[in-house]
Amino acid sequence: MQAISSILVIDDDGAALETISHVLSALGVRDVCEVTSAERALEILGSRQFDLIIADYRLGGMDGVEFLERLRAAGNQTPLLLLSGAPDKAGVIRATSQPKVDFFGKPFRVAELVGAMNKLVCA
Repeated sequence: MQAISSILVIDDDGAALETISHVLSALGVRDVCEVTSAERALEILGSRQFDLIIADYRLGGMDGVEFLERLRAAGNQTPLLLLSGAPDKAGVIRATSQPKVDFFGKPFRVAELVGAMNKLVCA
């Protein structure tokens, strides 16, 4: 994987969060920060920078698109990869029209995920 050493992962499903974090660690990502809500992620992003953010599209409370809009409104341009097994087409279109944002479906193959991550970070 190219120059990705820190990733913030947001998912309200503990098992999915653990799986994604395990995959990232196995890929050599040194700093994987896990959170279970978009609100907590915004708090952390107020004081920390990451190379990439991976967020579930459907979160309890604030969804992935609202998270993206609040993130960009705060001036944060960190690349964002939205994951979902059941996406809302209108939301995906709205989100991916933003720069440095991509959507990736669940379940995923690790090699495809790595390709999407590299594409976002190196774009």
